[in-house]
Amino acid sequence: MLNMAKKAYVGLDLGHYAIKAVQLERTASGWKVTRAASVPTPEESIKDGVVVDTTAMAAAIKSLLKDAHISASSAFVAVAGASVVVRTVRIPSMPEATLRKSIKFEAGRYVPTSVADSYIEFEILGEADEENQMDVLIVAAPKEVVESRIKACEAAGLDVEAVDVEPFAAFRSLVESDEEHGWFTGTVAMVDIGATTTSMSVVRDGVFAMTRSIPNGGKTLTEALKNYFKLTEEDAESGKRQLDVSELNDDAKIKENPPLKVLQSHLDDLVREIRRSLNYYQSQQTDASNNPVTRILITGGGAKLNGVTQYLSHKLQLPAFAAGVLANPRFLHSGPLEESGLDLAVASGLAMRTHPHAA
Repeated sequence: MLNMAKKAYVGLDLGHYAIKAVQLERTASGWKVTRAASVPTPEESIKDGVVVDTTAMAAAIKSLLKDAHISASSAFVAVAGASVVVRTVRIPSMPEATLRKSIKFEAGRYVPTSVADSYIEFEILGEADEENQMDVLIVAAPKEVVESRIKACEAAGLDVEAVDVEPFAAFRSLVESDEEHGWFTGTVAMVDIGATTTSMSVVRDGVFAMTRSIPNGGKTLTEALKNYFKLTEEDAESGKRQLDVSELNDDAKIKENPPLKVLQSHLDDLVREIRRSLNYYQSQQTDASNNPVTRILITGGGAKLNGVTQYLSHKLQLPAFAAGVLANPRFLHSGPLEESGLDLAVASGLAMRTHPHAA
């Protein structure tokens, strides 16, 4: 505990579009956001979750911390993407020590890449309904993804205290800490719309049932507008911000708005993939109650798209909510009142790890 008091920590979210940093202080009622800032991720510095340009990434991290007056010696970072596996599996009951010896064999059935080239962790969730069976949460990430992020932070002068999984960090800041909405109980889907990928997780009573990465994000929409209307990246991004995609629920509005029509197929692709994930989750339910998903939490930079909550809610026939960290009354901040922190969920969840009671 004495060491923790001396160290200054930062939650660092290394995204494909932006690098976000958050520092928190524990308060009697929750957390105070003491620092929050972001900078654009250097172009082509991250590919499929791997930091491929360590020098550019380290320089961007250093610049971000300096400009935001964040003094930190240690960081918490996270991984995500199609190569990161989060799955709850049912296996024969065994002691934890035995499972630790055989976890690579068990994980080998679910990990798409080489088990030898992956970091694998697990958590025994408890005895299953079936006799002599138990439920285990398995998390696996390619060593290349994990080590490239650690290397970039170290090159920026930061020790990496721990590497988390992005959906876990977002869950910590958006669901676990939110006492107002009651999202922790029941079954919720968390949809984190990033720049190049969308992370989709189903969480049942605080336990992750599944996590999946969908290769579709905010940049997909920007590119579609840019290519169709021959725009610059900046103009396409600006034009996207002026659209209200909830108008896609009205056929008449689509006909009179060509840019909206351009986005329609890409948004429908996203809906199709989310629906597939929900159906897959449902097909895995074996108990009588079935525990269907009752609501969807939408977060990430892509959640800032006007009308996306209403659009997804209408298409999926489920209540959808935009979930931003700063909209949670347990997070105090001095920024603009309208700022909801939709893109700060991961960085905030990582920063919360510095406080033992919040982990």
